[in-house]
Amino acid sequence: MPTLQIPPFLTNLTPRLRGVLLVVLGALIVIFVVPAIAPHTAPLGLLIQGAELGAVNGLLALGLVLTYRSTRIINFAYGAMGGLAGTVGVMLDLGEHWNWFVALAVGLVLGALLGAAVDIFVMRRFFNAPRLIVLVATIGLAQVLGGIQLLVPGWLHGPPLVGGLTTPLSHAHVNIHPVLFNGDDLLIACVVPLVLLGLGWFLLRTDAGVAVRSVADNSERALLLGIPVKRLSTLVWIIAGGLAALTVMVNAPSQGLTLSAAAGPTLLLPALAAAVIARMENLPVAFGAGVVLGIVNSVVGFNVRQESVTDVVFLVVILLALLLQRKKAGRANDAGDSWLSTGVLKPIPDVLKRLPEVIAGRAIIGAIIATVLIITPLLAGPGTTLEFTAAIIFGIVAVSLVVLSGWSGNISLGQFAFAGIGGVIAGDLIEKANLDFFVSIACAAIGGALLAILVGLPALRIRGMFLAATTLALAVAVDSFFLNPSNFSTAIPQGFLRPVLWKRFDLANGRTYYFFCLAILLLVVVFVKGLRKARAGRVLLANRDNQNAASAMAVPSVRVKLVGFVLAGAIAGIAGAPTPPPCARWASTPSTPPSA
Repeated sequence: MPTLQIPPFLTNLTPRLRGVLLVVLGALIVIFVVPAIAPHTAPLGLLIQGAELGAVNGLLALGLVLTYRSTRIINFAYGAMGGLAGTVGVMLDLGEHWNWFVALAVGLVLGALLGAAVDIFVMRRFFNAPRLIVLVATIGLAQVLGGIQLLVPGWLHGPPLVGGLTTPLSHAHVNIHPVLFNGDDLLIACVVPLVLLGLGWFLLRTDAGVAVRSVADNSERALLLGIPVKRLSTLVWIIAGGLAALTVMVNAPSQGLTLSAAAGPTLLLPALAAAVIARMENLPVAFGAGVVLGIVNSVVGFNVRQESVTDVVFLVVILLALLLQRKKAGRANDAGDSWLSTGVLKPIPDVLKRLPEVIAGRAIIGAIIATVLIITPLLAGPGTTLEFTAAIIFGIVAVSLVVLSGWSGNISLGQFAFAGIGGVIAGDLIEKANLDFFVSIACAAIGGALLAILVGLPALRIRGMFLAATTLALAVAVDSFFLNPSNFSTAIPQGFLRPVLWKRFDLANGRTYYFFCLAILLLVVVFVKGLRKARAGRVLLANRDNQNAASAMAVPSVRVKLVGFVLAGAIAGIAGAPTPPPCARWASTPSTPPSA
């Protein structure tokens, strides 16, 4: 019988390249076979469009993986970097009437320069800092770059809203049902392969590329061998900045621009999901995952009419990717995990605590804080009192972060998502079931704990920055989909009916409601301080400081970390229960600074 022969050119390729070819072949089969099976659910034009947009997100994922492998942090400012550079290029075309290709080149150069500036002026300043501090720095940088992006249209006389634009390539059309493609789509189809080939040539065939790969494998060993780690890191950030600007600009003619200081996490989410599937390591897998997710995104968006449902898809993909992946053994893979990522802050020695000046200083500071908390609402107006009430609620969420990041050693960027869910649960129980407020708060805490189990169980199997990525995806999905009145108009309370406690204390009064929230904060603080001194708190700290030693003493590390995650989720749910109108949707936005 004749045997199946593998073509000679395939046998000469590396396993990784053969895998890439198989992924491309599988994508082509999906694009051309699925429409024949389900022409109304997944038409051919829709799949091609999804693959095109997915390829753009795949390029963005490549930049994420490159910067992660060089710095061991997820750059949450990456979307804002590309957004700022791409906005400048687009506004040069729309506002200053530059040639589109010249504007495109300027945007790419600006993106590369922005990447170099971020590495030199931000990342190098935190070279030896704990990874949590670096991560928070990228979040703050995203806010700054997003704010500057909002000013660019005014500086360059461009429109404040960009839903799309016409380029010299926009006049050529081809209709593949149900999508009308033009020359800008053809530009993407030409640019993406060239970028992939150029990036592959750089990493595999040049001395600098080989050095970059060695630094990614073990930066300390590369530094001992005389490799200029910091200089190569700047080169990686230049490449990543150019990729980010390129993805924004080639997408702008058909998808437009998102001009918002809070748009960074939403723009980053598709690329982040693809990078998590690749475990922030494998560039071909990251790009292939981006293409597949783009196809899934188009099909789901075409068949489901609810808004922002694709954000939920990306959250589910990240959870499944973490759940199915296996943790690699070895110290190198634990380098950025757990408490090592958050840093070690030594407590004040007992000898110093007993000094009279230290005791007096702490008493004076406590008295000042207590006086401000009590006197200010009595003297301020309703608006200021409401702001102080929101600050108290932020304080409760901050306590939950102390339990999660400070004691358990895990990084979370989505605590306000738990607060948002808690606010919806409590608001519905009060408004629709007329349930006692304290019972509603308890139910909100249970809801936050259950959501923490759902999200934390897959994420805690692979520690470190992956938990931050999961919680960010949760925050985006909760804000854009689950707390969207357009999707759940009957489930989300439109107001907040403040009850009368014990038929005596009317919480409709702003000051009374403020002191009620302050009492909740004090009770949470007392509970947490007691927990810190109990066995459960000591186990959390021991598992944080030295997980291997704790495991040797029969401490179930994953279960302990999950308990910390559940406690933090429950406390954040309690914070959402007394959230003032308009319900809790404002609390879940991932761009809220306290969520870091």
